Amino acid sequence: MYRTILVYLCIGLIHIIYKVKCDLIKRENKQLDGKQCCYRTLDDAMTEIEDLAGKLDKLRNKSYGCKENTPEHPTAFTVLSTFSSGLPNGPIPFDKVIANVGNSYNPSTGKFTAPVSGLYSISVSIMGLHGNSIHVKIRKNGQELARLWTHGGGRGEVASHTLNLPLKRGDQMWASGTPGKKIYVGEPYNVFSGILIASGKFN
Repeated sequence: MYRTILVYLCIGLIHIIYKVKCDLIKRENKQLDGKQCCYRTLDDAMTEIEDLAGKLDKLRNKSYGCKENTPEHPTAFTVLSTFSSGLPNGPIPFDKVIANVGNSYNPSTGKFTAPVSGLYSISVSIMGLHGNSIHVKIRKNGQELARLWTHGGGRGEVASHTLNLPLKRGDQMWASGTPGKKIYVGEPYNVFSGILIASGKFN
């Protein structure tokens, strides 16, 4: 709707500009033949503006590093952990799947695998069971990127981080905690989630 309004405003401006130009030429007593008409038809003006709008769209999409602003491969997941035993020496088991658009999260391994290269947002939140002090590491392909700490004292403490970062196709993200420590699973505090913001190559 707004684009249509803008188009007609531009058409009006074009007609006004050319009308003024014609008036100035007439005042100078210059002769115009039929091929030098100052007025453009509505169709000509519409065609020119549509061409400019198309070029603007291409430049905008190119600046985002992808064909469209929205991802070509919709990807999003939100999973919870109901793992009441001591944490393993590896990925925290986030076993309860709330959403897994694109099926890029594997509940069997606790790992998310990027289906395409792009810009992603990854979040982790953890609450330790009372008396369990837990350090949680957010990892990319095994490398620690960020760390959480929940004291697990006499009151409930939730630690959380959100990372916005570029991933390449096949990169894996997961969270690992202090082995043997327990998280509080009585309520849905322990969450691992992520979403593809835009596909493409990002530095």
